[in-house]
Amino acid sequence: MLPLWGWLLCWGLLPQARGEAQHLLFLRISKGQLETDISDLFLEHRVLDRVVKMPVTGATSDGVSVLDHLPFVKESLSKSSGFDLSLIGDLLLGKKLLLLGELIRAGGLVIEDAKGPEVILQILSDSLLQVTLRSKLYLSLQGILRLRVIKNIRIGVRLEQTGNKTKVALEECNTPPGYLSIEVLEKMNPLLVNAALELVTKILDEMLPFLLQKMVCPLATTLLNSMLEDLLHLSLPPTTSGPDDFQYYVTTTELTDEAVMMKVQLVTPCGPHQRAPQPDHLPPQPLPKLAQGSMADLAFWKEVYNDILSCLYTTEVIRVNPQDSTAAELIQLLLRELEPEPKASTWSRASMGLTISTPDPPTILLDNHMATVTQPGSLVLLGPCNNSSASVSWKLHSEAMFSSRNRKLSIQFNPNSATITLGSYPADLVKQEEHLKASLSELLKRVFLAQYNERLRKQDLPLPNIKGISFDQAHVDSSEDYMLLTVPE
Repeated sequence: MLPLWGWLLCWGLLPQARGEAQHLLFLRISKGQLETDISDLFLEHRVLDRVVKMPVTGATSDGVSVLDHLPFVKESLSKSSGFDLSLIGDLLLGKKLLLLGELIRAGGLVIEDAKGPEVILQILSDSLLQVTLRSKLYLSLQGILRLRVIKNIRIGVRLEQTGNKTKVALEECNTPPGYLSIEVLEKMNPLLVNAALELVTKILDEMLPFLLQKMVCPLATTLLNSMLEDLLHLSLPPTTSGPDDFQYYVTTTELTDEAVMMKVQLVTPCGPHQRAPQPDHLPPQPLPKLAQGSMADLAFWKEVYNDILSCLYTTEVIRVNPQDSTAAELIQLLLRELEPEPKASTWSRASMGLTISTPDPPTILLDNHMATVTQPGSLVLLGPCNNSSASVSWKLHSEAMFSSRNRKLSIQFNPNSATITLGSYPADLVKQEEHLKASLSELLKRVFLAQYNERLRKQDLPLPNIKGISFDQAHVDSSEDYMLLTVPE
C-alpha cells in the first residue's frame, strides 16, 4: 500500500477566523480527462520500454549462450538471423518439439516492441478506482512466428475518509491471470506455428505477468503517484497570499460514474456589513451531469454564489454631472414634486445634484438554464447642502456575462439586454411614471453601467490552480439550481 494524495486533499481543520465566510463548492474532474492524463504521462515516460528487447524467459546473456548450442540454431545466433533450415523437417515431424520448448525457455521468445499503454478507468465504488493499463507487446520466436499480445496491468486506488481528511492509497500493481489476447502476425509454416503457438501461450501465461509486474509496475505506480498529486493539488494564484485572502480547502473526495468529485470549502473575507451566508440552506442534490465534452467543472449553488458576490462587493456612490441632458430632465421632474415645499421654491436647478447609490450587492437568478443578474439601487436628488431631497428606487436587470481570465471569475451586466423596474418614487410622479422610467433607464445605461461594470471587474473571484486544467478557457453554464464553470476538452 503506497500513501497518496493525503496532504493534498485536505489541509487540516477549516479556519474560523473573524470576518470570514465559508462556501461549499464542488470540483469535478471527468473520468475521461483522468484517463487521458494518465495515458499521456505513461506514453511520455515510455513505461513499457523496459521490456523491449527482453526475452520472456531467462536473462538475455544466458539465453544467447544456450541458443547457440541448440541443434536447429545457426552458430553465433546473437550475430545472425536464426534457423538451420535443414532441421525444419524434423520440427514439422514432431521430432524436435522438445527442442522448440527449450528454445522458448532459453530466451528465444523476445519482446521486440511495445505500444501503449491505453489507460481504462473503472469506478468500482464511491471510494475505489481501478486503473487498467492495456499493453500491446510484439514478440518474435526466432523466425518461426511473430505475435501481437495484449495483456492488462491493473492498479487499484482507494479513498479513505476520516473526518475532514481524505487519504488515498495505491493498492498492489498486478497483472490479472487468465486474460491473454494473442494474434499471429507472421508465420513460417502452419503446422509448425500451431505447435509453437501452443507452447508460447503456455509460457506467456506463466511468465508474462511476472515480467510485467517486475519491470513495468514500479515506474507506473511512481508516475501515477506524482500525476495525481499535481492534478488534485488546489492552490491560489501567487498574488493572493495574505491572511485575509481567499482559500480553498478540499474536505471530501468521492468517485462517481463520470468524474472524481471533490467537495471544496471556499473561505472568503467578508465584512460585518455584507450579507451573511445562510448555513442552514443546504445545496440541492444531485448535481447536474458533467457537460459532454468537458474535462472539469467548478459548480456553485446559486445561493452560495450570491453569498460570494456579497462578500466580494463594495459599494460606491456615483455623482452624476447635472449638465447631462438626461440628468437635467430627471432633476426637473423631481423638483416639480418638491415645488409645494417652501425650500424648493428658492432652489435653482444649477444648485441641485443627482447621485446613483447601490449599497446592496447584485443577485444572480437562474431561470430556464439562463443566468440573469439584478442590481438594486436608488437615484437621489441632492439639495444645495447635499442633503437628500427626493429619491427613486429601482432595480436593473440584465443577462449575466461571465469571464474567467487570469484565473479569476468576474461578472458583468450586458448593456444590450438591460432593463429596469421602478420601486418607490414620489407619489406626485405617478402620471409621469413612463417618462421617469425611460429617462432613468437611459441614464443608467449610458452613465452608470460602464463605471459599474469596471468596478465589478475589480471585484473578481480568484480561482483554484490545478495542474493540467486551465479555467481561462472556461465558460459558465447554468441549471435550475447551479452555476457551472465548465472547462472544455
